[in-house]
Amino acid sequence: MLIASDKSGPQPHPHSLLEGFKITIEECGLMELDLTGGDFTLEKSKGTINWVRECLDRAFANAHWWRKFPLCKLSVSHTIKSDHDPILLEPVNVEFSRKQFRFKFENTWLHEPNFKEEVSIHWREIPSLHLLPKLLSVTTFMARWGRIFFHKFRDKVKKQKTTLDSLVSRGDE
Repeated sequence: MLIASDKSGPQPHPHSLLEGFKITIEECGLMELDLTGGDFTLEKSKGTINWVRECLDRAFANAHWWRKFPLCKLSVSHTIKSDHDPILLEPVNVEFSRKQFRFKFENTWLHEPNFKEEVSIHWREIPSLHLLPKLLSVTTFMARWGRIFFHKFRDKVKKQKTTLDSLVSRGDE
C-alpha cells in the first residue's frame, strides 16, 4: 500500500508504514505501473462489518525498464475462486530498428472529419501518467489509423481511375 485509500475497511494501515514504503520506492528510483481493471486486488468478508478491500499487488520499474517497455499494461483479473485477484503484466518491447517501424505523419489526415477527435479520445483514454508511454501509444494509434486511411484512399483512387478509364474510352462528347 502506498496511500490510505488503497485500503477500504476496518483497521487502516499505520501512516508511518505507508511513508516508509514510499521513501523506499523513491530511494530505489522506481516508478509504479498503472493498474487497470480495478482499484483492489484483495477482497474478503464482503457483506459483513469486517469487509476489507485492498490494493496489495503492485508493479514497479526503474528508468531502464521504462525505456524498454513504456507501453506495458498491468491489469487485475477478477476471479470467483479466491479472495485475492491476480495481476497480469504485459510488457510491450518498443526497441524497434528503424526499418521495423517508421512513423510518418501525413498532413492530409488533418482534413479527415474524425481524425483529430479520434486522436484526442485515444490520448485521454491512456491511463499512464508518464509522457513517453502516452506519446508512443498515440503514435502507434496514428500509424494504424494511417494504414487504414491509406487503404481506403488507395481504393478510392482505383475506383476513380476505373471511372476515368471508362470515360476516356467513350466515343460521345
